[in-house]
Amino acid sequence: MSTTYAGRTMADRIDLQEAARRLGVHYQTAYRWVREGRIPAVRVRGRYELEISDVDAYARERDAPSPATVRGSRREWGRSADRLLAALCDGDERTATDVVSRLHAQGESTLDVLSRVVAPAMAGIGDRWAAGELTVAHEHRASEVVSRLLVGIDQRRPGRPRGTVVVTAPPGEQHGLPVDMAAAVLREDGWNVELLGRDMPADALHGFVASIAPDLVVLTVTTPAAAAAADAISHDLSDAGHDVLVGEPGRTLSDLVQGARAVRAEQRRLLARRRGPQ
Repeated sequence: MSTTYAGRTMADRIDLQEAARRLGVHYQTAYRWVREGRIPAVRVRGRYELEISDVDAYARERDAPSPATVRGSRREWGRSADRLLAALCDGDERTATDVVSRLHAQGESTLDVLSRVVAPAMAGIGDRWAAGELTVAHEHRASEVVSRLLVGIDQRRPGRPRGTVVVTAPPGEQHGLPVDMAAAVLREDGWNVELLGRDMPADALHGFVASIAPDLVVLTVTTPAAAAAADAISHDLSDAGHDVLVGEPGRTLSDLVQGARAVRAEQRRLLARRRGPQ
């Protein structure tokens, strides 16, 4: 005869150690969440016991994409993007650094700064190059300035990583800035990032992925030729059992973060199913 508690059997409950394992965090982190009331728990013979359904619900809540917060108005974001664009066109690295560092100091996330300010500014650089107002040299200078700016705002969320992700670009893809930006927002979202840069030979990438067995591979592309190479690599890696996301023109950094979280959530769901009831 099974023992029940609040309509549940003992098999429906787990201890704090098992809850931490299911959540992918350290025991002390799970303990803190219980103490803060984030996860319901009861004390039985001096130790905490938690409902599996409550633990799984909290795991889904943590993995759900959070909407970007906007401390400033759309107009203020636009002004920052315009100021950054002007600085990049002029090669004024000091002003460009000031724009980005001020936003970061105000507590804006790396995702917001890159999505709302840096990406629009770089799109403006591209538009001016296409119109013949800037040369390729100007575009390269702007990209290099932004790459240096990323160093100041690139930070990993403290705590246990969501997982390990390899971020790179396929052979023939010469634009490295999208790779760096993707790595920055994933690192901020709690991933351990293995950054391999642009124009990565397929055989070298396959070997590296096989050697470290990451939870996810992200490929960034900006041209049709690179997209075709990325698709071929993605199929090969998928056949080898690896999860892959391919960033394409039109996809946002928010799309990337949400897609990576969705992949990780599905991996955890499949792992829990294979393990069966605990």
